[in-house]
Amino acid sequence: MSFVIGLDIDGVVADSFPVFLEELNRHYGKDITKIDNYDMTKVFDVDGDDLESFFNENVEYLFSAPKPMPGALETIDSWLRAKHEIIFVTARGGDREEKITLDWFEKYNLPQDKIIFTGGLSKTFPVKKYGINVFVDDFMTNALEIAAIGVPVLLMNAPYNQGKLPHGVKRCFNWEEIRCCVQDILLKAEKSSAK
Repeated sequence: MSFVIGLDIDGVVADSFPVFLEELNRHYGKDITKIDNYDMTKVFDVDGDDLESFFNENVEYLFSAPKPMPGALETIDSWLRAKHEIIFVTARGGDREEKITLDWFEKYNLPQDKIIFTGGLSKTFPVKKYGINVFVDDFMTNALEIAAIGVPVLLMNAPYNQGKLPHGVKRCFNWEEIRCCVQDILLKAEKSSAK
């Protein structure tokens, strides 16, 4: 049985937040040890426009420097070899961010033909449009919205996404857990379709 697996990029496939933290600390002269709120204006106590300017001025480094999350490339490769379809859905958007993202994917030999850039819009539309069977994200709002339309979500654990999880969302701490959870979901789907 072939599955369509949806993956976020930052905080899921790319280990972006340590790079963001280091650069933001350097820029703002702070010594913050973790990003415990997805709204980084609150973490760094800065104005939204100022933070946006920082990201715009440094986007090339911020999006090209992160390494892949441990285990991500191997797991994605195993899914592709098993003939599952992988669709990357990211809040990134705009020509510059898209080019940097494509270059990063090329550097790490990831498929570039199925990257959906939402530009910060809800991910539920591409999840429905492409028939995604399971989605992996690190942002709680995305997880809640996607689970609400009946698609199971694996939430990559992070300091900024703590809290009680609703039905349909399962917390994972690494890519080995993600691989096992996707396998479990796939087996349940196969049993269900065999009935």
